[in-house]
Amino acid sequence: MTWDHSLSRHERGYGYAWTKLRASVMQRDRYLCQPCQRQGRTTIAKEVDHITPKAMDGDDDFDNLQAICTDCHKAKTKAEKTRKDMTGADGWPLEDGVKRWGYSI
Repeated sequence: MTWDHSLSRHERGYGYAWTKLRASVMQRDRYLCQPCQRQGRTTIAKEVDHITPKAMDGDDDFDNLQAICTDCHKAKTKAEKTRKDMTGADGWPLEDGVKRWGYSI
Protein backbone atom coordinates (compact mmCIF):
# COMPACT_ATOMS: atom_id res chain seq x y z
CA MET A 1 0.00 0.00 0.00
CA THR A 2 1.35 3.41 -0.95
CA TRP A 3 1.03 5.85 1.89
CA ASP A 4 -1.05 8.90 0.92
CA HIS A 5 -0.97 11.77 3.43
CA SER A 6 -3.44 13.78 1.34
CA LEU A 7 -6.21 11.52 2.67
CA SER A 8 -7.97 12.37 5.93
CA ARG A 9 -6.99 10.50 9.09
CA HIS A 10 -10.24 8.52 8.86
CA GLU A 11 -9.56 7.60 5.22
CA ARG A 12 -6.07 6.40 6.26
CA GLY A 13 -7.59 4.18 8.97
CA TYR A 14 -7.15 6.45 11.99
CA GLY A 15 -10.75 6.75 13.17
CA TYR A 16 -12.41 5.82 16.45
CA ALA A 17 -10.91 2.30 16.56
CA TRP A 18 -7.40 3.80 16.19
CA THR A 19 -8.09 6.33 18.94
CA LYS A 20 -9.01 3.50 21.32
CA LEU A 21 -6.02 1.37 20.26
CA ARG A 22 -3.67 4.35 20.62
CA ALA A 23 -4.93 4.98 24.16
CA SER A 24 -4.34 1.31 25.04
CA VAL A 25 -0.76 1.43 23.69
CA MET A 26 0.00 4.64 25.60
CA GLN A 27 -1.39 3.10 28.80
CA ARG A 28 0.55 -0.16 28.27
CA ASP A 29 3.79 1.80 27.75
CA ARG A 30 3.00 4.13 30.69
CA TYR A 31 3.13 7.19 28.36
CA LEU A 32 6.91 6.76 28.10
CA CYS A 33 8.96 6.71 24.89
CA GLN A 34 10.04 3.12 24.34
CA PRO A 35 13.14 3.89 22.18
CA CYS A 36 14.34 6.35 24.85
CA GLN A 37 13.76 3.77 27.58
CA ARG A 38 15.89 1.25 25.66
CA GLN A 39 18.66 3.89 25.74
CA GLY A 40 18.26 4.39 29.51
CA ARG A 41 16.41 7.72 29.22
CA THR A 42 12.95 8.61 30.52
CA THR A 43 10.98 10.75 28.08
CA ILE A 44 7.25 11.40 27.87
CA ALA A 45 5.69 9.93 24.73
CA LYS A 46 3.28 12.05 22.72
CA GLU A 47 2.78 9.71 19.77
CA VAL A 48 2.22 6.05 18.89
CA ASP A 49 4.50 4.52 16.28
CA HIS A 50 4.16 1.51 14.02
CA ILE A 51 7.34 -0.48 14.70
CA THR A 52 7.09 -1.93 11.19
CA PRO A 53 5.59 0.99 9.25
CA LYS A 54 2.30 0.57 7.44
CA ALA A 55 4.09 1.71 4.27
CA MET A 56 6.32 -1.37 4.68
CA ASP A 57 3.41 -3.78 5.22
CA GLY A 58 3.14 -3.20 8.96
CA ASP A 59 -0.26 -3.36 10.58
CA ASP A 60 -2.19 -2.02 13.55
CA ASP A 61 -1.48 -5.11 15.64
CA PHE A 62 -1.01 -4.20 19.32
CA ASP A 63 2.47 -5.77 19.31
CA ASN A 64 3.50 -3.64 16.30
CA LEU A 65 2.83 -0.37 18.15
CA GLN A 66 4.88 1.58 20.67
CA ALA A 67 4.64 4.86 22.54
CA ILE A 68 7.27 7.27 21.23
CA CYS A 69 8.39 10.86 21.74
CA THR A 70 8.27 13.33 18.86
CA ASP A 71 12.07 13.49 18.46
CA CYS A 72 12.45 9.70 18.26
CA HIS A 73 9.49 9.42 15.90
CA LYS A 74 10.98 12.00 13.52
CA ALA A 75 14.39 10.28 13.60
CA LYS A 76 12.85 6.83 13.06
CA THR A 77 10.72 8.07 10.16
CA LYS A 78 13.76 9.72 8.56
CA ALA A 79 15.81 6.52 8.92
CA GLU A 80 12.98 4.45 7.42
CA LYS A 81 12.71 6.82 4.46
CA THR A 82 16.47 6.65 3.89
CA ARG A 83 16.36 2.85 4.07
CA LYS A 84 13.44 2.78 1.62
CA ASP A 85 15.34 5.11 -0.74
CA MET A 86 18.28 2.68 -0.63
CA THR A 87 16.30 -0.25 -2.07
CA GLY A 88 15.10 -0.88 -5.58
CA ALA A 89 11.55 -1.70 -6.61
CA ASP A 90 12.38 -5.39 -6.13
CA GLY A 91 13.46 -4.82 -2.52
CA TRP A 92 17.16 -5.52 -3.12
CA PRO A 93 19.61 -2.96 -1.69
CA LEU A 94 21.07 -0.41 -4.06
CA GLU A 95 24.83 0.06 -4.11
CA ASP A 96 25.61 3.76 -4.65
CA GLY A 97 22.45 4.18 -6.73
CA VAL A 98 23.28 1.22 -8.98
CA LYS A 99 21.57 -2.13 -8.77
CA ARG A 100 23.59 -5.16 -7.83
CA TRP A 101 23.52 -6.37 -11.46
CA GLY A 102 25.21 -3.24 -12.80
CA TYR A 103 22.44 -1.22 -14.38
CA SER A 104 21.08 2.09 -13.13
CA ILE A 105 17.61 2.70 -11.91
